[in-house]
Amino acid sequence: MKKYELVADKIKDYINKEQLHHGDKLPTITDLMKKYQVGKSTILQAITLLTQRGIVYKVQGSGVFVRPTGQDGYMSLTDNAGFAHVLKKPTTEVIEFSEKKAPKPISEHLHSNEECYFIKRLRKQDGKPFVLEESYYRKSIVPFMSKEIAEGSIFDYIREGLKKEIRFSDKYMRVRKLTADEAKYLELKEGDPCLEVYDTFYLANGTAFDSSKLVYNYKNSKFYDQSSDDII
Repeated sequence: MKKYELVADKIKDYINKEQLHHGDKLPTITDLMKKYQVGKSTILQAITLLTQRGIVYKVQGSGVFVRPTGQDGYMSLTDNAGFAHVLKKPTTEVIEFSEKKAPKPISEHLHSNEECYFIKRLRKQDGKPFVLEESYYRKSIVPFMSKEIAEGSIFDYIREGLKKEIRFSDKYMRVRKLTADEAKYLELKEGDPCLEVYDTFYLANGTAFDSSKLVYNYKNSKFYDQSSDDII
């Protein structure tokens, strides 16, 4: 992780530890520089990242303030931190790990028809099936992957092990009915409703490296969304 990302995580931890609420003011930029022993640009980048994540907002001439947090049990639709960082007691079961080319529309989202690592995982929260995930990682960008890595946080591996910066994503969502195979893993019935999300992630240079299909269990998943701190 980059230095400003680490500082952003520390500021977020500070907000939680101090139990700051909506409208509470953060320490000044100067105080944050002293607290975390970093330069002004790093603090400003960290604040910008927290602003984009909907954790804080800036008031010109007054400072940086805490935004309302999501309700317990709700997951942000726009947070790219990864499930391991936002779910309570998450577990991962790797159902399939192989190497193959991505089918459409995944290959179109990746803008590539190259060989990929294919990973099918079942993610659980508190022991309950939460989401069934099928992901394709371009081998030219993620040159090594293993089942053991897939059982943990793949994004942490890409950031820390491969030293790549994950920057943004595109999401396409629809509501549909479960197939028999999906229902089996999610412990639901064929034909039950689900939220399907196609999620494509990009590096800092704009290159798509991962495209996934996520099928959420309608009984065990709840979402919220926050707009960024922009003028409307």
